[in-house]
Amino acid sequence: MISQSEVESINKFLLESTGTLENIQKMFVKKFESEPNPYPYFYQGLCDNIFTKGQRLLSIYLLYNSELKSCLQDIYIFTQNDFEKKFILDPQIYAGITIKTLLEEQDKFTSNEKPSLKDQSQNQISQNKIRNCVSINNNNPPQKFRNNSTLIQQQNGFEIDYFRPIPITIQNKFDWIDLHEVSDNIWDYSLSINSDKLSQIKEIMSKAHMEQITEQEFQQFQEYLKKDNYNLLKNNGLINFNLSEIIEKNLNLAFFLFSKSFPNPEFFDLIDSLVQIDVTPNGLEIMCMIVQQFHIPQEYLNYYINYCIQFCQNIKEKGSQVRMIKYLTIFLKHLINKKMYKTSDLVTELQAFSIEFSNIGETSSLFKLIKSDKSDKSDTSQ
Repeated sequence: MISQSEVESINKFLLESTGTLENIQKMFVKKFESEPNPYPYFYQGLCDNIFTKGQRLLSIYLLYNSELKSCLQDIYIFTQNDFEKKFILDPQIYAGITIKTLLEEQDKFTSNEKPSLKDQSQNQISQNKIRNCVSINNNNPPQKFRNNSTLIQQQNGFEIDYFRPIPITIQNKFDWIDLHEVSDNIWDYSLSINSDKLSQIKEIMSKAHMEQITEQEFQQFQEYLKKDNYNLLKNNGLINFNLSEIIEKNLNLAFFLFSKSFPNPEFFDLIDSLVQIDVTPNGLEIMCMIVQQFHIPQEYLNYYINYCIQFCQNIKEKGSQVRMIKYLTIFLKHLINKKMYKTSDLVTELQAFSIEFSNIGETSSLFKLIKSDKSDKSDTSQ
């Protein structure tokens, strides 16, 4: 097969050719005698109808004077141009005239015959047939091409004598999928720096759900909410966060959000949400910090402690259950010793909890503390 550059060279020759047909044919042989056989390209171009009128006639003349002369039988059968048929039969009659004169002869010949609409339709169908003609005289191909194995391709089990010429618009390599050829991009690193303070605070809040924020980021968060604590939280959507994630990743930030919500209704909404998440050491610690800092109604504490007891009882894994019971026992003992919780409302539940897990050392001391707290209250009442 001829290359794309050779196809371009042949096309250029056809466009720039001057003189008689015989002289053009001699120049063509002299110019391309050392190149791979170019004549299959002319045949394919005639089948695909890619040439102009003058180029078609010149291609027919060149084929007629080559070893592919027999291939013109296909063109003669499928073409509907009567002048082309006449020209194919004996192109040597016109060897001494130029292409311009040859085109004038063709115009005179066709002007005498005005085809009807039906004939035009048949011509179009014939053109489609000739474009689909991709073999070179299968019944009797030239000996040279019959023996040339490089021109016979095997594809999907079907033999194809000749491929169509490569279209000019298609290159030999697919540059459009080459991911390594990237233009020199200039990245604007200032895009990662947001000068808007509110946007920075929201970014810190988003980060706090996934990892621990730095001390500088925590101070920046506190500084932003120092002047107007609650309105900024509410109006800027900063109260819509995942409490359990904030508590586990950033305990100080979680307590800061509690303190900025007090004494608004959202503060007690956050307290209510504590009994909807898993009991963890950080959860107990933040509740202890809240009780020390703010006045929490006794019923809230009763409800939370009862929830923690039931949560510990439902833990399936033994090691995790023992560890969580120890944390809860320490939490309860701290509240009782600091006089921040009255055991009278849940004395039965607390004693049952201590007895159930009496094999854990901390619960034994909790049982004694509850009993002594109960006796102290009875003595005081007397």
